Amino acid sequence: TTPGDTPEVGADATEGSIVGERESATVKLVFGEAGKKDTDSAGQKINGASLLDKVKEAAGNLDEPVVLNDTDIDLKPLDKDRDPKWTIENGARYQEWKVTLMTDQAVAESVIAKLKTELSSTPIFHSSNTIGGKVAGDTQRLAIFAMLTSLLGIIGYIWIRFQRVVYGLAAVVALVHDVLVTLGAIALSAYAASSLGFLQIESFSISLPVVAAFLTIVGYSLNDTIVVFDRIREVRGKSPDLTSGMINQSINETLSRTVLTSLTTLIVVLILFFFGGQGIHGFAFSLVIGVIVGTYSSIFVASPVLLWLSKPRS
Repeated sequence: TTPGDTPEVGADATEGSIVGERESATVKLVFGEAGKKDTDSAGQKINGASLLDKVKEAAGNLDEPVVLNDTDIDLKPLDKDRDPKWTIENGARYQEWKVTLMTDQAVAESVIAKLKTELSSTPIFHSSNTIGGKVAGDTQRLAIFAMLTSLLGIIGYIWIRFQRVVYGLAAVVALVHDVLVTLGAIALSAYAASSLGFLQIESFSISLPVVAAFLTIVGYSLNDTIVVFDRIREVRGKSPDLTSGMINQSINETLSRTVLTSLTTLIVVLILFFFGGQGIHGFAFSLVIGVIVGTYSSIFVASPVLLWLSKPRS
């Protein structure tokens, strides 16, 4: 990417109103000179996703920071050539915007003033931080392929290491559980953002960093599961049958190691979540959920599934 020009930003006076039971304030932002076509400088325009991030950053940088979630900010492009079916995912850049903040007028004026100051001193990058449907579809297929390939590789590795395929299947069941629970947490974040915004919960979406987090969770959970399975193999010895007592003993012997490792990892990812940048916020959130889920899945999912699969079938 190459940086654009530092834009001149103009804003009309904010107008207050009531939306439902919430107070709101609306302002019109104009990048560059009003009516200027601006064919030579794409930096005088901005896309919706970038403007949304800029508004949230401006609110957080006030002397008395204000937390604005995606649901607290409504954007609408006003350019004549705008897409009539425009959504926030649209990567097109526009010069004139209508910005509505679900807050009182005084706070909105402070946010807009801070936004103008920051935009006037910071160049807008020409690239878009959203991708189109075709690219998104290709990325989705590649992500699914990467996940399935990694799961098949895990089954093969554990099969060779433990000489029984049931160990690999039990581990993969736990990994699928971890990924699905984390995916569910990301989906629920859209509904929890308005009430848990003080915990920096926002409406997260699936992106390449989040896919990378899924693969990281798979590796973390697998490592913990293999430690438990190794102890199960040692306790079992040459016994032909695997019993619940053997599994219980193995889990008790590895429990302190599991808890200590998980706590130290969780402290790191919590720091990353609360103090990391906006670009890795979704990644860090996925890791927080994944570490918690991956810790208990080795004990309460992988081990019981291994016992169930090891029982002889009549």
